[in-house]
Amino acid sequence: MKEEKLSAKEKAAITRDLFERYRRGETSQTENEVVESPESITTGFIFPKIEKPQKRRLSPVLTGSVASIALLIIGIFVIYKSQFPQTNNLEKQHVATDIIKTVILADGSEIILNSGTALRENFREVWLDEGEAFFDVKPNARQPFIVHLRNGLTVRVLGTSFTIQSYPELPFQKISVLSGKVNVSIQNNQSVELRADEQAIYRNTQLSRQITNAEQKASWRTGTIVLENATADELRLRIRQLYNKNIVFESGTEAMSINITLDQVADEIAILYDLSCRITDDKIVFYPKNAGDVP
Repeated sequence: MKEEKLSAKEKAAITRDLFERYRRGETSQTENEVVESPESITTGFIFPKIEKPQKRRLSPVLTGSVASIALLIIGIFVIYKSQFPQTNNLEKQHVATDIIKTVILADGSEIILNSGTALRENFREVWLDEGEAFFDVKPNARQPFIVHLRNGLTVRVLGTSFTIQSYPELPFQKISVLSGKVNVSIQNNQSVELRADEQAIYRNTQLSRQITNAEQKASWRTGTIVLENATADELRLRIRQLYNKNIVFESGTEAMSINITLDQVADEIAILYDLSCRITDDKIVFYPKNAGDVP
């Protein structure tokens, strides 16, 4: 029986349907290979069992039209890939809203997310979009574990444990190492290597290293927050996480440097800075003692 040939419109419709199903992640492995190989498009591999190519001479005009269509299809594919670089059927997203959440990766590595944290992962590659996370990474000498942060900051390890703090409302990002070695780098090729009880701080496009108590930095896992030289902004963030309340300073102490362990926080801060405080349903207000208790 003579094979039924497809018209140009029918081929175009099949091609559009193929790319649309590929975009939605509904294509088979064979179809993925077809779409991801521009050479297969130009050679007509999309239609191998639909129509056998005929040996005939094409006019220069027709040859140019076919080439233009092929280039257009390839161009659309390239533009699509550049517009949606994160599209990956294997990528998983994890969000911890108001609770601490534990994530176990396919390789056995463990990630603990603090509240207010959003993270995406694909085996041993992670994108920490915002928040704070503790990583306990399983060793794998053949495949480093990589964490991508804001502003082009990248963390690479083989097997170690460390904490990352990366909140958009704070003017810094911190990586603190509990065990093993961690390499932290930025886009201008500046990098630092960290060992246990060292941390990297990224602030104002600069990367620095200093000594720290890494166990204290990770103490939020058990509900305790240790602040060292913290600003009022960081204190507000921690109070929201622990107590779901906002802090208001009415005494103009925005430039304070806070060193404190948060448990019974209101009374401790009031004593430390010689303030009075009042607690409402949604906030803790600190004010000078001579201002009186204004409701």
